[in-house]
Amino acid sequence: MMVSIACKVSDLVGEENWADALRRRAVAVRRDIAEALYHTGGGHYGGSFSAVELLLTIYTRHLRIDPARLHDPARDRFVLSKGHAAIGLYAVLRSLGWLEEPLDSYATFGSPLEGHPDMTAAPWVDWSTGSLGQGLSAALGMAIGLRRYNRHVWALLGDGECQEGQVWEAAMLAGLLKPDNLHVIVDLNRYQEFGWRLAQQHASPIEPVPDMAEKWRAFGWDVIECDGHDIEAIDLACSESMARARPCMILAATRKGQGAALTQSDPARFHCTDVSADEHAAILAGLEQP
Repeated sequence: MMVSIACKVSDLVGEENWADALRRRAVAVRRDIAEALYHTGGGHYGGSFSAVELLLTIYTRHLRIDPARLHDPARDRFVLSKGHAAIGLYAVLRSLGWLEEPLDSYATFGSPLEGHPDMTAAPWVDWSTGSLGQGLSAALGMAIGLRRYNRHVWALLGDGECQEGQVWEAAMLAGLLKPDNLHVIVDLNRYQEFGWRLAQQHASPIEPVPDMAEKWRAFGWDVIECDGHDIEAIDLACSESMARARPCMILAATRKGQGAALTQSDPARFHCTDVSADEHAAILAGLEQP
């Protein structure tokens, strides 16, 4: 029997308020990310922090996967298209008991915790990502293949990578084929690694892809917008997506570096950086409590 991973997490079972449990877990996950990145000499704080609630909600509430049967072809799939946020995925999966590999082995030689997700190194990675813009194409192919099994495919994109032409080629084909088992979330933190000088010349920030909702609708997708740090709102958006008759895009408004004042204060730097011992301590001390 295929089960949600939520049924495998003992400390979530029986919780009177599952959302509160996930909020507490989100704080712990961000601490784990910060510790791992400091230990390994730096990395992607901003986009990993911004995606924590999204990853937790997908894995505990909506993916129908038995961690003991990861090679079962008739199961749901997840594609982390924004592969530079791999440490966020690893921290979430380790907190849920999927892997025992210590996070401080992240991005070290021989570790399955590659700097970007590698499906040849870890059975819980459904697609190797890192070259931005390619994840949606893979997710679409999976969704078409899994319709016969009534299984669903979820993909998490960054808003910066939505500048890639391949994203819109896949979006156009999905709009034509209408796989109702394809659900895509954009981590809409409104920042990307490059383009800062141009943005600073304007009174308000320039989003990587302006008018995102209108663009996806123009390609034949349903669009749902939500707060990407509100657990209940994310859960509701995911449930609504599964009830739609065509591919659905969830635009989740997030803050790059969410959780600590220091990482939120400079999204350009904390896209990918290293920190001093004092900064590391400040990040840990500043992580918001749920």
